[in-house]
Amino acid sequence: MPRGRPRKIDPKDALKTAMHTLWERGYDRTSMTDLVSATGMAKPGLYANLGDKDEIFQKALRLYQEEIGAPLVNDLVNSPEPLKQSLRTALRGVLHAKEGSGLPEGCFIVNNSFACSAQSQQLKQALKDLNFERRDAFLLRLRRAETEGELPDSIDINALADFFAGQAAAISSMAQAGLSLTELDKMIEVSLSVLPEDPPRGGAQG
Repeated sequence: MPRGRPRKIDPKDALKTAMHTLWERGYDRTSMTDLVSATGMAKPGLYANLGDKDEIFQKALRLYQEEIGAPLVNDLVNSPEPLKQSLRTALRGVLHAKEGSGLPEGCFIVNNSFACSAQSQQLKQALKDLNFERRDAFLLRLRRAETEGELPDSIDINALADFFAGQAAAISSMAQAGLSLTELDKMIEVSLSVLPEDPPRGGAQG
């Protein structure tokens, strides 16, 4: 009996599957054979449509940033919530799978920043730039909080932005390691405890 023609796979769907595979396994532990198996696309077709492993990873980074990273950054910068709640929401934003989304644990960018020994300098720089973008989002939100009187002028908001960006990376790493949502929530609350007690909205009274 003759075989049917192989199912044509949409390159966009293949890229999304490749992103999930690289997210879950990490760049170093993912081979082209793994990507072929995950996407269901024959190796020649995968190379023709998405490129080699480095090209696929760069495209996956862009896809992640467009669909997940940029919305999280925008939500933090423009959050109408009080500072502490907006930071809580941002820190919980790295826990996609814990929220029942079906995405892999942690943050794609952070996970691969910790496992990049085999990556080219270009890929390492791309990851570094995206991590700085996250840090800058915390800084912008903290500056607004300072302007609106939620933080005293004496606080070093640059150091605070570095701290919360680091906490986002740590929480992502612990999520990937298998900590429960309850344990991760405790980490987040401990992180938030560095903030001063909430002042009255509109600034301190004098």
